[in-house]
Order: sequence, then structure tokens, then C-alpha cells
Amino acid sequence: MSFMEIVFLDDGRIMRPCGIDDIEDVSEMVIAEAKKSIASDFDEKGWEDFQEYVSFDQILKRLVTGSKALLVQEEDDRISGYLEINNNQILLLFITSYAQKGHLATQLFRRVIMALSPNELYVNASSQGYDFYCSHGFIPLDEWSEKEGVKYRPMKWENSEPTYKNEATK
Repeated sequence: MSFMEIVFLDDGRIMRPCGIDDIEDVSEMVIAEAKKSIASDFDEKGWEDFQEYVSFDQILKRLVTGSKALLVQEEDDRISGYLEINNNQILLLFITSYAQKGHLATQLFRRVIMALSPNELYVNASSQGYDFYCSHGFIPLDEWSEKEGVKYRPMKWENSEPTYKNEATK
């Protein structure tokens, strides 16, 4: 399975790579969802820096210089999920509140594992994402920290599942 493939999900949604025409909508979705779910993880400066990090220019710069990104698109073309990864670091994983019960984060994560077949992945988990990452085999590397106005917990996942490795080579 190629990372760049378009996948039609059972519920009518589409999982596909993020293109330049999607970046503005992705940025708006991520900021809106972050306001609802993880705003308390930031101080004022941290929130400003986060908004800059997910701006059109910064996402485009990362995608041009090596990040890979998948999104989930609804039947009405709205974006309901986004995952960005660079090397073995998950940079962003956001699902809209109206789509969170559809296991989209799990589907995006599994797609990354099957398509890229990494030996390990890292993430700086937010308070909202921590339980998700734990439930998918990530382990904390350290205690909760705050750096530059952002609260996070570093975590690591190791690919010990032969099914992931086998499915990734199909």
C-alpha cells in the first residue's frame, strides 16, 4: 500500500495525501479543533506559536521539505482528519469533533504504519491525545513537560507487530 494512494473508507469518506489546495482548510480545521480540545495545553505565547506552526506557509514549507501528510475528506469535501509525519515523528494528528467517534485517528495511524513500515515512531502527545497514543502502543519516555509555552509528554511506539510489517509489504 502506497502512502500516496487514495483510499475509499466504508463510511463514504476518502483518505488521501494532502495537496497544496487543502492546506488552508487543514490549517483552519486544526486551529478550530485545537481551540476546543487542547487550548489549555498552551500559554499565550505557546498558542501564538502553535497557530504560526499550523499556518498555510509553515505547513507548505514542511510538506515541501520532507513531511508527509494524509487527510480524511467527507463526502461534502470538508476535511475531518489530518495527520502529518516527518521521518519518525508525528507532528500533527487532529480529527474534527463531529467525526471523532468514527475511529479516523486509528485509520490514519494504521495507514502510516502499513504504508511507511517504520520501526519506531515518536510524538509529543497533548493532554487530549495522550490516551489515544497509549491505546495504540506508545509508551511515555518522560513526564509531562512544558517548553516554550506548550505542555506535552514525549512518547515512543515500536513496531513489534508482525502483521503491520507483513501488510506493509503487500
